[in-house]
Amino acid sequence: MRDLLKTKIPMALPAMLAVQSFGTMCGFAGAVVVVQASADLGVRSTNIGLFTACLYVAAMLSGLSAGGILARFGVIRSSQFALLATALGLILAAVAPGWPMVLAAAALIGLGTGMLNPAGSHILSRHAPLRWQPFVFSVKQTGTPMGGMLAGLLLPPLIAFYDWRLALAAIAAIPLITLLGLQLIRNGLDDDRDPGARIDLAGIIDALRLVVTSRPLLTLAIAGYFFTFAQLALLSFIVVFLVQAKGLDTAVAGSVFAIIHGSAIPARIAWGAMAGRFVSSWFLLGLIGLMMSASIVAMSYFDQTWPFWRTAIVAVGLGVSTNGVLGLLLSEFARLAPPDKVGEATGGGQFFLFFGIVSGPPLFGLVVEHGGGYTNAFHMIAAVAFVAGGYLLCTAGRNRDTL
Repeated sequence: MRDLLKTKIPMALPAMLAVQSFGTMCGFAGAVVVVQASADLGVRSTNIGLFTACLYVAAMLSGLSAGGILARFGVIRSSQFALLATALGLILAAVAPGWPMVLAAAALIGLGTGMLNPAGSHILSRHAPLRWQPFVFSVKQTGTPMGGMLAGLLLPPLIAFYDWRLALAAIAAIPLITLLGLQLIRNGLDDDRDPGARIDLAGIIDALRLVVTSRPLLTLAIAGYFFTFAQLALLSFIVVFLVQAKGLDTAVAGSVFAIIHGSAIPARIAWGAMAGRFVSSWFLLGLIGLMMSASIVAMSYFDQTWPFWRTAIVAVGLGVSTNGVLGLLLSEFARLAPPDKVGEATGGGQFFLFFGIVSGPPLFGLVVEHGGGYTNAFHMIAAVAFVAGGYLLCTAGRNRDTL
């Protein structure tokens, strides 16, 4: 631990944790307000899948361009741009007169979201000793469930007191304040920026080529695609499922949403502490995939007669599994990348992860509407997670040396 404290990690890690938390909060806000917003806008609540898809298509593209942006402007300035985009996206959604502008707001949030992981990976891999990287990355990635927990806790009472539009506008103040605070540490952390660095299409292509030409990176990217496919399908629809299909109050459903995210915070730290020390990240990701599948199946049988403690246990299982994989995946992308290509490798790997996010929620919504309802949809994403986890477990021994 002493070697870690001698680096810039004590300054960089809290900054990236805040950026990840508040940027992700903006991305999850739509899943919490969807029931009220869809009624006001005159669309079906299952359209949250299209909202999520628009958000992450934009995130995929901005993530691919992250390498050049980070090199030219530095991590802190790029993070400030990201937080500004997510905040403005929330504000645009709050004032949107109709569904098309809400989708434009989703794309704006996505432009910021796509920068979060490459920015954090770039600076943490630069300053953290190699043996500490799985732990440091997992701590930073607790910002993702923390952001979801904040959305689940802050938005329902704001909706109850005011409405969904004012609720979105109110929480947009949080990333705006944060980006101003980041200016205080910019000089200390953006010391590697190169004002002459190019931002062009070639950089985007290079990021994808870096992943697809490396077997370990490509394998992780494909497994990550299946994990995020299941993860965001679940997280996008869990509130709608509990409120509209099962009759829960929005505040109670928001609490379940918060438990899913809140339980992932200590879980991500624990997974990061275990990975590489007691068990390989490859094997651990496989176990988490099987846990994800079992928890999703359990939630598919939810009934309003369940006592809250039973619902909470299932929610914890969902949190530690569906929200537990990303930190391990990102630390592996960074570890396997060439030293000067961490941002590109993370952006390229993130393209596959976000493609799972883009395709999962819309397909989940289609199965709900036309394929037999929520039970079949839950079982579909459980099967996807099971396949990914099972494959990683079966190949863990073969890939121990390369990974």
